[in-house]
Order: sequence, then structure tokens, then C-alpha cells
Amino acid sequence: MESIVGSRARALMWIVAFAVACGTGLKAQEREQTEEEDREIVSLATIVGAALQGQIVPTEEPFEWVNDYLKSSERTTFIPFTLSIEQAKLSTPTVAMYIFVAEEGAVARPAVDGGAVPELPEPAFEDAYHVDLGAPTPTGMYEIRRGFWAPSGSYDVYVALSESSVPDGTEATTMMLKKSVDVPDMWGTRLTTSSVIQASRIEPLTEPPPVDQQLANPYTLGTLRIVPKSTPTYLTSDELSIVFLVYNVGLTPSGLPDVDVTYTFNTHGAAGAEYFNQTNPQVFNEQTLPPGFDLAAGHQLVAGQAVPLTAFPAADYRLDITVTDKTNGATLTRNIEFSVSAS
Repeated sequence: MESIVGSRARALMWIVAFAVACGTGLKAQEREQTEEEDREIVSLATIVGAALQGQIVPTEEPFEWVNDYLKSSERTTFIPFTLSIEQAKLSTPTVAMYIFVAEEGAVARPAVDGGAVPELPEPAFEDAYHVDLGAPTPTGMYEIRRGFWAPSGSYDVYVALSESSVPDGTEATTMMLKKSVDVPDMWGTRLTTSSVIQASRIEPLTEPPPVDQQLANPYTLGTLRIVPKSTPTYLTSDELSIVFLVYNVGLTPSGLPDVDVTYTFNTHGAAGAEYFNQTNPQVFNEQTLPPGFDLAAGHQLVAGQAVPLTAFPAADYRLDITVTDKTNGATLTRNIEFSVSAS
């Protein structure tokens, strides 16, 4: 089984300086919105405001939400996410989308001085977009990827979405999701990692996206775009591809990390988890890191595996990933679960 600690992983470690644009009011699009599009966003913001007042209580999730966590800047965490929406629920090629992130349990206050607009709580993040849906997946789902950043803590994330530019006399389909998100603290001195991302593919780019397009390309690391896998299910003819970043490592006297990463596969059976196999460890040290590697300059320690599944019988699996910082003895384990079928 081949580890991407070879040429691809080394290229990743060298070129990646994962920068998430930070600041308030940044939009993921440059063009000016039309008056109609402005009205669509205001309508969605009004719906979210009503939910924050308790006037609307979502009873179901109208679309699926999956998110990851990566270390950002200014002591925040970046949360890229994917929304999966059934194609049959939407009739327009473009949707309007409004996202509001507030501390868990925050509520809107009634409007002051008899006004109509409620006083919303201070957002940790707020933004709005118009999104071209593109082609659905083979399973008939539209996938929308965006991201936001926030300090560590517990948050309520509101995402309101509606069809855009519907024909006159037609009511736009509108839906809203409220999601609780616990954002981890990736700062400090404790060894930690980003989420372990299962990728359906990794696409090279000629150059990184411009800063004002970072939120529209949340799974981009430098000049590589990760396309997350929507479900952790594979065929024996597929490849398991995972990517993650290692943070807060110690340094040797030469100023470089000394980190080992091991990958152990277990099957889930009637008797519980049983050892299946393991790949060669990844080693990040003075001998393996590229010349000029410098964490202080923004270079990232990117780990991962690309494992063909031809030797994996149809079964449910758990991959245990153990990261050891040999400069100080710190260790941690992450795991992911996936299933393999013959067809």
C-alpha cells in the first residue's frame, strides 16, 4: 500500500501555507448584486431573525450538513462545510444563501422604538451569497461548499436558502437549517490536528484562489483543491484518500519537527474491532522534510494516505491514526470509519 508521504505529500508540505481570509463583511463574490438578489437576501435574513426570536422553530433538517475544522488565523478555527440538497427540491440553477453564526442559545431581542426589525445578537460570523448550483451528483444531490471562522466555543449556525430569480407569480422554495457546532481550540501548545478529511479527489490549481474567493473555495490548500467524499463508502476498486494537518508540534535544535504518523486498519465484526493491517509510518523530520521547510514562515505539516482498497474484503473498517511528536513525547489518536463493498 502506497503512502502519499512520497512526492505528492512532500509537494503538499512545501507549497501549502493555508491562509483563511479573516475579517468582517468579506463576501465570497465580487460582482454587485441586483435589487432582486438584495431582496432575496433580506428575506432570508428576516427568516433567520424570526428563528432567533423563537417565532420559527425548525423541526427537521431540509438538507444535509457536514463540516470539518482547520486552524485559521487570529486564534480562530476555520470551519469548511458541505450542504447536500436533493435536486428535486429546487427548480432554479441559482440559490440565495444567508448564514448567521451566534453563540449557542443566543436570541434576538424585540425591535426598539416600535420598529419592525428585531435586534439580532452579535454574530460570530455573518455572510450572504448567491450560488450557482452546477450539476448534481450521480445520486441526484446538489452540493454547496462554503466556510466560516470563529473562536473556539459552542455555536448555533443558521443557514437559510431559497431559489433565486423564480418566474413571476411563482413562490420561491425556501428552507432553513439550524445546526449546533462545537468549535475546537487548535491554538496553544498541545499537539492537535485538523479534521481527517476523506477526499473523493484532489485537484491541482495553477494558482491559489484570490483572497476574496477563499470562502467559496473552503477546501483549498495553496494550489490544491480537496473535494471531500460525500459518504464514507467505497468499492474494492476505489482508493481511500485522506488528508489532515498536524498542529502545535515541538522543534528539534535544528528548528524542524520530528513527527511520526502510523495508520492501523481494523475491521468491525461480531467480536468487535479486529486488527486487519497497517501501512508504513509517515515520518516528518530533518531527513524527510523539503529544504527550506519552516513552520514560522507558514508552511504546514500535511499528512495523509492514498490506499488502494483492492486487498480489502467487503466489510466495515476503522482506521486508527496515531501522531507522535518525538521532540516531547506527546501523542494523540484520530480515527475514521468507512465501509468497503465488492460492487
